[in-house]
Amino acid sequence: MHVQLLKSKGLKCTPQRLMALKIIEEKGHIDIDQLFENFNNSGMKIPLATLYRILGELSSVGILHTVTLSSQKTRYEIAKGDHPHFLCEQCGQLEDLHVAMNEIVTIAKHACSYSTHSVSIMLHGICQNCSTFPTTDKEEG
Repeated sequence: MHVQLLKSKGLKCTPQRLMALKIIEEKGHIDIDQLFENFNNSGMKIPLATLYRILGELSSVGILHTVTLSSQKTRYEIAKGDHPHFLCEQCGQLEDLHVAMNEIVTIAKHACSYSTHSVSIMLHGICQNCSTFPTTDKEEG
């Protein structure tokens, strides 16, 4: 699958590009440091500068999509079209939300005179794993 994808974009199928795509697909969303660590853990050593170059190339041809987060490092994901994300403000987990974007994009296009090329919607909150529920026990005093 990744071999065909790279070839369709005119890129050579190097082991480093294939490994980057494999790791990103497995992790869903990953920043450069996490990707670098995964490369090292796999036994495939790669200079950080080379990894930056690979991510830039894969992003520029539309194979990867970047998710920019305030106060966090940019994360990379396999491009899947426009879709919203949920970011847990406690643990930093980033999840895709499977919501139809067509209606939102249509409303936005009609609301302004700009030409829309992409859409980025980020919901912020606390994920279920980090949520703490109030206890029913009351202190006696």
